[in-house]
Amino acid sequence: MINKRVKEGIKKFHKPEARIKFGLGTLAVVCVCLAVLIIATFTQIKISFNMPETTMGSYLKFEYIPQIPVVLFIAALLGEYWGLLTVILYIILGLTPLYPIFALGGGLSYVFQYNFGYIFAYIFAVIFVSKELKKSPSILNIILAVFYGVFSIHIIGIVYMTIISLLRHDSWEFIGQWIYFQSLSKILYDIVFGFIAVLVARGIRKVLWVIMG
Repeated sequence: MINKRVKEGIKKFHKPEARIKFGLGTLAVVCVCLAVLIIATFTQIKISFNMPETTMGSYLKFEYIPQIPVVLFIAALLGEYWGLLTVILYIILGLTPLYPIFALGGGLSYVFQYNFGYIFAYIFAVIFVSKELKKSPSILNIILAVFYGVFSIHIIGIVYMTIISLLRHDSWEFIGQWIYFQSLSKILYDIVFGFIAVLVARGIRKVLWVIMG
């Protein structure tokens, strides 16, 4: 009897369209994912490259914050409904003055920060990633999901930042430099680490079907 139930559960969960059901286990996973997203906000991965001797020095240092790969991880692990709930809770908590969980603080005034567009875009990234993965768990769909997720965040983030900059009468030089350092110099890392994050999430999802469904 137990073996039959397990087999039926595994068969159902392996279907791309399978939805994670409501339960205490699911809520626990949502809370863990929310905590991981908050931690990722304040986590810096230092990357350095050896370079030929130039005026810039012998190596290049780069600090990377893995928020976007974590968002993709959440979308791949929880799916559209629970993934959206997780990132929306993150945004709501960050916009309250009691929980300054964004990189530069929190509160309602944060919507006027240059980088809030990237945070708001997490909602669209979760939708795009989860819908693409729902079609098929193939490598091609995973790659497409990562591209849709990463580019949706950066495009919306750049547009939002440009609007805020124009309202503040910032120069186009400032806007260009900001776009380079916040998007163009990081988007490749987001794609690579995002792909790894989705693969890991898909593997964990297969293991957690008992807890979440």
